[in-house]
Amino acid sequence: MSYALTKFGVQLYYSLKKVGRAGAKEMESKISLRVSDEDLEIIDSFIARHDFKNRSEFIREAALEYISRHNIRSGETEVPGRIHLPKRFKHSIHYLISLDYFNSWEHALQELVKMGLMTIDASEIETKLRLYGEIGGKVEGILEVHREKDREYLQR
Repeated sequence: MSYALTKFGVQLYYSLKKVGRAGAKEMESKISLRVSDEDLEIIDSFIARHDFKNRSEFIREAALEYISRHNIRSGETEVPGRIHLPKRFKHSIHYLISLDYFNSWEHALQELVKMGLMTIDASEIETKLRLYGEIGGKVEGILEVHREKDREYLQR
């Protein structure tokens, strides 16, 4: 069974054919995408400058990002399914998974967030924010004194 979708001048054809990959934990659907040569040059240029393995990864990320943005605008509050991490973090997490320190990406991210939250002292953050606010108020007061002196000087 095949479907066609046209959005923003891009025709997307997909079928329900399942494709297995060596080492993949689950089956994936394969889709075909029709894009103008000009749009493909833009896509390839973007992929070359960013952290994508191939066009498929880019299209998958772009589609999920679009869905995520649309869901946020419609009031859904679900945590995004994709999180962008620097390459070195991705490699470190992948390495820890390969050592069986974490069971999966989801497990790794859950545990890393827990570890990060356990090291945060909310009262310390509140104290720092309050101090920054007080310092900002003092700086603003000093600036206002200088502005007033400048106005007096210009009026002479």
